[in-house]
Amino acid sequence: MRLSRANVPLCEGQMSKKSKHTPHLRIRIEPELLARLEKSRKTQGRTLTGEIVHRIEQSFRKSEDADLATETFRAALGGPTGDLLRTFLMTILLLEKSTGKKWNEDRDTALQVRSAIGAEVEGFVLKAFKKKGSRAEIAEAGKKIEARTRKSDNKESEQ
Repeated sequence: MRLSRANVPLCEGQMSKKSKHTPHLRIRIEPELLARLEKSRKTQGRTLTGEIVHRIEQSFRKSEDADLATETFRAALGGPTGDLLRTFLMTILLLEKSTGKKWNEDRDTALQVRSAIGAEVEGFVLKAFKKKGSRAEIAEAGKKIEARTRKSDNKESEQ
């Protein structure tokens, strides 16, 4: 047995041309996760290694996409507005993932999104006022946001 560049053992009899240059890893994995990977790889028509590599690459791509989205929003709309829109996007994605339903197709999910986004806006507004304003201005901004939220809730309950 010889060692790869990463000092991980390679099996001599099982090396293809590609694997001569690709380090091999040995990992331990929980049986439940292995079963999920096996099921997914069969559905996707991949090898187990192919499925694991695909999922790792996806996780890096998602992280890179989130960074790109942040940079795009900030460049196009300015720092605070870009940050707020990215927060909206992440809020919607996380709530849809947790409920398993699209916000625009499910009333309960839509209400959760609305509530969470309202809280995000309030947080951003108060943060901005803390940098610029007095305690009285911060309190006034909070009251205005709260009043708008109540007004919107009343309109919705009337419908």
